[in-house]
Amino acid sequence: MAVVHSPDWMPCMSQQTLSLEQTKPFRHKVTAAWLSLLLGVVGAQHRYLGRRFWYVPLLFTGLAILGTLAFHQGLDSLCPNLLILPVSAGIIEAVILALRSPEKFDALYNPQSDQRNQHGWPSVVTAVIATVAFANISLFWLVHIIMAFYRYMGWLDLSVY
Repeated sequence: MAVVHSPDWMPCMSQQTLSLEQTKPFRHKVTAAWLSLLLGVVGAQHRYLGRRFWYVPLLFTGLAILGTLAFHQGLDSLCPNLLILPVSAGIIEAVILALRSPEKFDALYNPQSDQRNQHGWPSVVTAVIATVAFANISLFWLVHIIMAFYRYMGWLDLSVY
């Protein structure tokens, strides 16, 4: 067993130990899609896939919630309505991850692994559920924003008509 020489502050490690530390875990395509669908608002799929800057959606969501609490804003103001961006991005990425070909997914996220992802019913069902969720959430948020605008303009008061 060969011993790798290291700086004085780091203990000596064998080549086998170094190779074990450099291997990455296998990442499942459907797991990444479900994380994106359910926890995409905080960027859980980015963390799972080992992407750089995985914390950006978490910061954006945190700032929107903090802005809502700090300024004592209701649901009709800007900060809570900014949450549609990370929610929509997570759901859209869930569809993209679920429908991406296993070869492309493995080339990006499992390049050294011997295991391979499969494209089957779990991927298709995840994409369908994510598409339905996106349609429902987007329409709900759109109606919510339009109603907030109508209230702001005074168009929902009976005295205006």
